[in-house]
Order: sequence, then C-alpha cells, then structure tokens
Amino acid sequence: MEMLIPFITGWFGSVWWPGIERDAPKPGGDPQPWRGLLLGIVGGASAVVVGRLVPGMEGMAAVVVAIAAGRVGSGIVDSAMGMMGR
Repeated sequence: MEMLIPFITGWFGSVWWPGIERDAPKPGGDPQPWRGLLLGIVGGASAVVVGRLVPGMEGMAAVVVAIAAGRVGSGIVDSAMGMMGR
C-alpha cells in the first residue's frame, strides 16, 4: 500500500507536465493506444524506484520527485520506442 501513492503520482507525471499545452497531441488520435498505458506503468515504476533510492523524503518534496521521476522515466522509454520504430 505504501508504494501505491508514489506509483499513481509517477503515472500522473508521465501524462501531465508543465508545458503540456504546448506539446498537445496532434488531431486524429493516437495510432498506438497501448503506448500511453505502457508509459504510465513505466512512469509509476520509476517513481517507486526513485522513492526507494532516496530515503526520508516526505511531503511536498516526495510529490515533486515522484512527478519528475515519472516524467523522466516515461520520456526515456518513449524516446527509445521512437528510435526503435524508425
């Protein structure tokens, strides 16, 4: 149960980030709908891993780190998937 909140926060970080309004998806929908699910899971998992590596984080600092870890983890995997698709 203690890993659920960082996981959800990391998932949130993988789909929302300041500046998302500028990086909005193109009209027509996503040709690969499973990609968002996969990136959300990766973002949640990376937030849990970073939360375990940094002991003693509580409160607002933990929330910010979980959001950032979710975004960075999903961004790395998204870039790798884009490179493999070429």
